[in-house]
Amino acid sequence: MTVLTPIGQRHIKNNIMDYEEIEKLSLEESKKQTKERRQEGLNMIRPFTFDEKKLLWDGLREKEQTTSEMLMEGFKEEQIIRKLEEEND
Repeated sequence: MTVLTPIGQRHIKNNIMDYEEIEKLSLEESKKQTKERRQEGLNMIRPFTFDEKKLLWDGLREKEQTTSEMLMEGFKEEQIIRKLEEEND
């Protein structure tokens, strides 16, 4: 049977408290980041960078298209590329 000294007992208790504290801080940070993503309306793993947002909005203003129209255009281009790749194979 192992008997811990008071110092050993404090050491174990401190390690458990440190782990619980780290876990609590991690959870709080995760919740904070999730809240920030939702506030921006971009429930994404990695939000757009400033430059990516600028490119997107400049492109929308330049062509005066809705997001849906731009996405459909990109989808059609992707289909053309896939057909060309299939023909080359």
